[in-house]
Amino acid sequence: MSSAIEQTASLLKGLMSNLMSSDNDVRTHAENSLKTEWVATQPQTLLGSLAFLVHQDTEPQARAFAAVLLRRIAFQNAPGAEYKEDERTVWSTVGPAVHQAVKSELLGALNDESDKGARHKLCDTIAEVNNG
Repeated sequence: MSSAIEQTASLLKGLMSNLMSSDNDVRTHAENSLKTEWVATQPQTLLGSLAFLVHQDTEPQARAFAAVLLRRIAFQNAPGAEYKEDERTVWSTVGPAVHQAVKSELLGALNDESDKGARHKLCDTIAEVNNG
């Protein structure tokens, strides 16, 4: 993985920590940041970095949370898809190169994952990505 993805993953790890905060203000700020600074402007980098965290993070809880976050973000409505008829998801708006990179990272993570809880969440994410 490139050092740019590693740097972005480091930033996302801090954001993920804030998303799990018990402080409602911190969590709300993190949710807004995720939506406006990541999903809306750089979905390719976001999905690639989350996949990197799923595979490479040292903490099982962080790997599991990154898998859940990746799945939820990838299959939510894409920015600008306000109508029910518009079925574009974040996943459908990123290119095949991103799809391949994310899938490759997730399969590598599956091969290496030893934590039962993280593995379960990872399998759910792989299934969604495969069907998406």
